[in-house]
Amino acid sequence: MEPADSIRRLGFARWYERRLIEGHAWFISGFVCIAAIAACMEELSFKGSFLRLLLYMIVVAAAAAIGMYGLVRYQKILVEAEQIGEHATCRGCGAYARFSLISASDVRCRKCRHEWRLIQPAQAD
Repeated sequence: MEPADSIRRLGFARWYERRLIEGHAWFISGFVCIAAIAACMEELSFKGSFLRLLLYMIVVAAAAAIGMYGLVRYQKILVEAEQIGEHATCRGCGAYARFSLISASDVRCRKCRHEWRLIQPAQAD
């Protein structure tokens, strides 16, 4: 879902809070996966059965994939929230998060009616 749709539906402060919670949930998931990898590697023994070795290797591979995905999502969510959060203060009166969306990227302050761009266009890499 586009940030503008969510901000319009929830309001900026709630949207920002939810994005931070979601980002940190991904971080915790990534951290738990790293702990699972460490536990499996510690328990891993080449002296046991092949089936047990295969099971541990599958768990390690799955935890590594989920952990990397989680940490990448964490970073992307926090970067997005921070970029939008940097533009949430009205330059006219200094009010933070007191605006209404007038388009998918532009907002209007509720106090002084100043308009500015909240969501910057995606930059080409």
